[in-house]
Amino acid sequence: MIQYFSSGRPWEERMKHSRAVMVGPFFRTCLTSPSDASGEVLFPGDIRGQTRQCLKIIGETLAQADMGFEHIVSSNIYMLDTRDWEQAGETHAEIVLGTRPTLSFIGCSNFWHPNILLEVEVHAFDSRRTFTLGTGQDV
Repeated sequence: MIQYFSSGRPWEERMKHSRAVMVGPFFRTCLTSPSDASGEVLFPGDIRGQTRQCLKIIGETLAQADMGFEHIVSSNIYMLDTRDWEQAGETHAEIVLGTRPTLSFIGCSNFWHPNILLEVEVHAFDSRRTFTLGTGQDV
């Protein structure tokens, strides 16, 4: 079974995409920008503030799936300037508690809005759930 999750941001409906998708125990978000519910970009010029905002949105989406930060197995932080990795990484460490996911900082040339310094995506795994192959075999 595939579950789709939304944060209600205006571009999700416009672009026909989901905030996150879950298949069995596997959960993945799209890139998450530091915006509010109306789509306004928050914390311009503030790496820590933008990291917190992205992870807040991701945390809300994990909660919709009855999961938490402890279920994250991989975090990717896409950044305009990866030389700011420590600020983003330290903020990530303050919020993503109860686990030690892989963490990557990936440089990119731009985002959809000029005030965005970074976006975050995560992959999570919920061992309480199983995944059934077409054969009926649980994995």
